[in-house]
Amino acid sequence: MPNPEKRTYLCDDNTSPYILIVDDSRSDICLLESILRSHGFTSQSLINPTAVLEHCRTASPEVILLDISMPEMNGFQVCTQLKNDPSLCNIPVLFLTSMSNVADKIRGFQAGGSDFLVKPYEPSELIARVSTQISLRRVQQELACRNQELKEEIRFRKKAHAALLDSESRNEAVLNNAAVCIGLLSLDSTYEMVNGLYAEIFGYSQAEFQKMQLQDILHPDCIHETEIVIQRLCRGELDQHYADKKFVRKDGSIFPGGHWLSPRRTGSGTCNGFVCIISDLTEQKKQEDELRLAHTVFETSSEGMLVTDAENRIIMVNPAFTTITGYQREQALGRNPSFLRSDRQGQQFYQQMWETLLQENCWQGEIWNRRKNGEEYPQWLSISVIRNSDTSVSHYVALFSDISERKQAEEILRHQAMHDPLTRLPNRVMFDERLRSSLLRANRLNSRVALLYLDLDNFKAINDSLGHLAGDRVLQMVADCLRNCLRLEDMVARIGGDEFSAILDDIESVEQAVITAERIIRFLGSVDCSAQNERIQTSVGIALYPDHGTDPESLLQHADAAMYVAKRLGKGQSFLAGTGFDFNDSRYSKKSKKR
Repeated sequence: MPNPEKRTYLCDDNTSPYILIVDDSRSDICLLESILRSHGFTSQSLINPTAVLEHCRTASPEVILLDISMPEMNGFQVCTQLKNDPSLCNIPVLFLTSMSNVADKIRGFQAGGSDFLVKPYEPSELIARVSTQISLRRVQQELACRNQELKEEIRFRKKAHAALLDSESRNEAVLNNAAVCIGLLSLDSTYEMVNGLYAEIFGYSQAEFQKMQLQDILHPDCIHETEIVIQRLCRGELDQHYADKKFVRKDGSIFPGGHWLSPRRTGSGTCNGFVCIISDLTEQKKQEDELRLAHTVFETSSEGMLVTDAENRIIMVNPAFTTITGYQREQALGRNPSFLRSDRQGQQFYQQMWETLLQENCWQGEIWNRRKNGEEYPQWLSISVIRNSDTSVSHYVALFSDISERKQAEEILRHQAMHDPLTRLPNRVMFDERLRSSLLRANRLNSRVALLYLDLDNFKAINDSLGHLAGDRVLQMVADCLRNCLRLEDMVARIGGDEFSAILDDIESVEQAVITAERIIRFLGSVDCSAQNERIQTSVGIALYPDHGTDPESLLQHADAAMYVAKRLGKGQSFLAGTGFDFNDSRYSKKSKKR
């Protein structure tokens, strides 16, 4: 998976998001802190899981990275305690684990976890998942705050409207009982009186306000515009006026506020002053900034994101969705995400996915989807359910990343770990795995397996006379010949140096193994490996399952010993184990051969 562009994540007060790491491994903690610090995050670590709750009550982290396996208390127990605490339950928990199985995931989500990170950590995946959880948390907080703000604004408008309609005789009672900041101004903008909340928000006493003008609390940038508005209100050109302005408190601090001005009129309609209502918009502006940040993360994330409504119709996608799938925004809106499916998973897979999603409110896992051009590709997908206050489904949010390159890299690494780089044959590791598998299969099917052990008789002379590069070419030619001599279902591996071994599954008779060995000797003997007409000679030892051994170790010992008998008999020959020689005879040991 390609590394995303390195970014620094900052809050509105220029501080980076705070991440709490809970892990009993100091090496893992150092790695996580290094990755987070390099991307602009602030972090702190705890080794003792029992101290998490007390720490969170005072430090309030954005995200908790929580190890599952710890001595005093496991991660599931810690997460359960957090989610049972009303003041801490909204903190996202990302479990850290070295094993990612379904049982652990289900248990983690039941405990209230938000996501999993599998060791060893991929830095780009770690940052993407942490950033996503921060963004989702802030979006949820914004939705809750906006809902509360709307209720408060409705209440505010009702009370403000009642205050404007009330008579002069009731102004004082309204001011003293209003839940909003209300002040009364004369025609020259001098304060006649303010309520307690008005005085409190600016840091002055009510008595001090009676010696002040509206211009004294306005930011210099807003004074001229406000004076023009007052003149228009006096002339009757405006019934009332609202604008967002900057205000200055007594201590000099500046804050954003909503400013309402309405004229107070006599019975004849003459303006004799103004009603001034101010609301502190500091939190609202902060929330708007956080919402913009969440939108920026949504738009710039390297992970594809899509949001659907309760009927699972797509209502929003980000640019990364288009990059990964090939579908433009307009081509996806209104459609069910199932149009992206490939044929790799059956109906049962999706049925289980939806059952988990609706029960746990989240699901994540590897899935195969199809791009617009028809190409199938693997992706890591996380889906979350957003519910209304009555627990009905409001939206589904899906995040996914293309893991094609990661899986290709894993396959390359696996191939390199299992194959000899010179001959491209399987190496000893892969050979051992295949031999064990073949013997288990033969035992189950009551069939026979032949093991051939080969050693090049004159390789050292060729290597010494022609050089190591020529020797390498000889080994490559031997590998090619061995492939051609065997069936497709057989396996040949380079064991080390000039030694090779072949596994023949489901042989029908001993003669079949002997004929194959003789064919190998004959084919290799026909290969001209130098300008001096050097020919390759090989000795082959043959062992059979179950005749000469029922486990890989004993079978290899018999085949190796049989190969040494073949060498003693004159080289360039094959020998079947158990046909007239003592396995424990010291003449057939490896002591004289350096490997």
